[in-house]
Amino acid sequence: MKKLIMTAIFMLSSFVLSQGVYDQFDIPEFQSQSFSVSGDDLFRMWSKGDASETDINVGANYDSKSQRPGFNLGYGLNFDYDSNSDGDNSSSEWTMGAPFNAAQYFGGTRGAFGFADGELKMAGGDVYPEWANEDDSGDLNLTIGAGYGRIIDATPIAQAYAIADALGVGTDDATLLAIAGVVGKYQEDDEGMLIGFYASEYKTDAEVQFYNDVAAAAGAPDGAMMVQKVMTSPIYNISSRSTGYWVRAGHSNNYMRGDGDEDKGDFSLEAAYAMPMDVNAQFTAGFGYHMDMNEGGGTSMSLEAVYSMDHSYLWQSEASFTYSSDADGDGNSLGGDMTLKAQTSYNVLNQMSVTGSFEYIMDVAADGQDADDAEMIISSTVTYWVF
Repeated sequence: MKKLIMTAIFMLSSFVLSQGVYDQFDIPEFQSQSFSVSGDDLFRMWSKGDASETDINVGANYDSKSQRPGFNLGYGLNFDYDSNSDGDNSSSEWTMGAPFNAAQYFGGTRGAFGFADGELKMAGGDVYPEWANEDDSGDLNLTIGAGYGRIIDATPIAQAYAIADALGVGTDDATLLAIAGVVGKYQEDDEGMLIGFYASEYKTDAEVQFYNDVAAAAGAPDGAMMVQKVMTSPIYNISSRSTGYWVRAGHSNNYMRGDGDEDKGDFSLEAAYAMPMDVNAQFTAGFGYHMDMNEGGGTSMSLEAVYSMDHSYLWQSEASFTYSSDADGDGNSLGGDMTLKAQTSYNVLNQMSVTGSFEYIMDVAADGQDADDAEMIISSTVTYWVF
């Protein structure tokens, strides 16, 4: 186990590969928002031996993120409603979450940083999820710590490629960097109004000037309308690209515990790595180690690798591998699982996507126990992008 952990840390923190045009792109300063209504697992059927279960789920999600040379900020709001049928039993529940994250960099834009990640959760309905009860239906989970490195959101490069391809111009590095340099100046506030460079420079003509500048950077001065379509349609903005790595350590706890619930929290050590394979593909990997700080507390470890690919603007696929394991306070294995997952999404109409996924979950047996049968899950999701 220790050898596996050290190998993962080494690979994620020091494995650096050339990433082409992404290596030449500086940290873009931008802000973006999205809102969607969906059926995350709109229909899900599960079977294991003679047992079966059917789930129906609908929800909504708002997400906002901003990136600046020395600061990252993200926050959102999501609502979820679940209905479950298991034989003769049925139940329903709702959950609402407000996730947030922030990172402040010191003495540079890619080096040492302090961070805070968290989420405020509330719940209700016929039943409560595992993290809540009738007397304590809310949680504020917060992790505070420090780290080194940075994963850069280089989405403007992916947008630049989409614009260049839609305009029928070249997709060489020079063209992509020229387009991305303009796209990186595009900033909106929470109401969708332009802010920053274009708003201050061109006032009411900011949006028109922006699309004209992008078209000019692409070498297609008559293509402003096509640029606007690519920049405003969710169909063209689904894909994102990121590059870099970080390692960090922190302390986590729930700061909305019920009366009498004493908890010293968890210590965490995490690492992440992101590498665009080309303009149409992305590889990411992550490692996590968590230790319960309470007396007799155990530990957990996780690994993840994800490969995603855009077949076209309308069709994207993803394959992933995850591994997790737990141990008690004495170091005895409590088991875990390995999951192989494949999913594909296709966009229909202008703002709706349909996703199908397949999961195969293999049990990792605890000390002295036999492994359970493998699980297979087939599910579907329908998402409508409001903006």
